[in-house]
Amino acid sequence: MDNILEHSKGTKGYVFWLKSQQDNSIYLCLADNGQTIFGNYQNDGRHTLEIDGNEAQAIRLANEGYSTKNKLNMNNRGFGIRTSKRMLVSGLGGSFFMLSGGGFHRFDDYVNDYADISKFMHWNGTILLLRIPCHIPRGFNFYDYLE
Repeated sequence: MDNILEHSKGTKGYVFWLKSQQDNSIYLCLADNGQTIFGNYQNDGRHTLEIDGNEAQAIRLANEGYSTKNKLNMNNRGFGIRTSKRMLVSGLGGSFFMLSGGGFHRFDDYVNDYADISKFMHWNGTILLLRIPCHIPRGFNFYDYLE
């Protein structure tokens, strides 16, 4: 939610959730109508060479911690997405999906992939879909995922 406020420059944010009895998980969807992750990098003029016009590559950079934060005397790291995603999938056994503009990212037990889907669809903003298991695996310790 903080990323919507801080980065999207959108006018709307959405939160939807569903508790599934079928797989004992919570499905959480966070969405905005903002500038997309790619647009955020473009507008801030950061990491444009690494992205090279590719929205899927912009999503990859955001998920690897390449931030657009530039606050004086602050730690301008961008680990929130990366840390939360790793804890959700590797620690809790959940799933993570991200759609922003024409880029898509899926990370779960089976896939860790980024794709340019701009020929098929484009979302003017960013959507996160998280599958959060309601049962915490034995031995899970959130401190193992803090950076």
